[in-house]
Amino acid sequence: MVDDGSKDRTAEIAREAARIMPLKLVQHEVNKGLGEGIQTGLREGWMLGDVVVVMDSDNTHDPIYIEDMVKVIREGDADVVIASRFQASSIVFGVPFFRQVLSWGCFLMMKTLLPYRNVRDYSTGFRAYRSLTLGRLIKNSGDKIIEESSFACMLELLLRLRWVGARAAEIPYTLRYDLKAGVSKMRIFRTIRRYFTVIGKYWAKDVLPQGEESSLSELRAQFRARA
Repeated sequence: MVDDGSKDRTAEIAREAARIMPLKLVQHEVNKGLGEGIQTGLREGWMLGDVVVVMDSDNTHDPIYIEDMVKVIREGDADVVIASRFQASSIVFGVPFFRQVLSWGCFLMMKTLLPYRNVRDYSTGFRAYRSLTLGRLIKNSGDKIIEESSFACMLELLLRLRWVGARAAEIPYTLRYDLKAGVSKMRIFRTIRRYFTVIGKYWAKDVLPQGEESSLSELRAQFRARA
C-alpha cells in the first residue's frame, strides 16, 4: 500500500492491518501526486508477485473483481486487464455528469488518435498488470515510468504499456462512485489539458521491437543490480 503523504490516520490504520494480513506500507513523506503514488506502487509490487493490481481505496472499486482480472492474466490472455466502465454489462452509480463527459471524451479521442487494441476505458485506475510486463517497462524507461503527476497519469501509463507491446483486455464491473469517501481532487480542465500533452508526447512513439524477453527473475535481478 502506498500512502502519499496523507495527513489522516491512513498509515496508522495500514500498520494495524499489517499485523493480521500480508500488507507492506510504503510512505511518501510529502504528497507527490497520483502519478508518483502509482509509480511507487508498481515499482514495489512487481518485485513481490507475478501480478500487480492497482485500485482506488475510497470505496468506489470493489475488490471482488480482482480474482477475475488476475485470472485473465494468469491464463496468458493479456498483460494488462482493465475494469472498464464501457463494457456492455458494466454499471455506474453516482458519477457526476462532467466526469462522465470527460471519460467518454477521452475514449473517443484515443480511439481516433492513438487506439489501443481492446481498450475502451483509458482513464480508470482499477487495473491488473503482469509483473513481467512491468519489469520490461521499467527496464526500458529508466528512473521514471510515469512523468505525469495529474490524473492524466493513468492515460500515460497505458500509452507506455502500448509502447512496450503489452496486450490489453477489459472486464465489466460496477463502479460505486456514490460510495466515494472524501471529495474528488480532479480538476477537469487541467486534466483535459494534460491529456492532450500526453497524447502529443506519444503520438509518434514507435512500439518497441518484440524480441526474446528476459524472465521475471532475470529482470528482478537486473533491477536489484541497478538500484
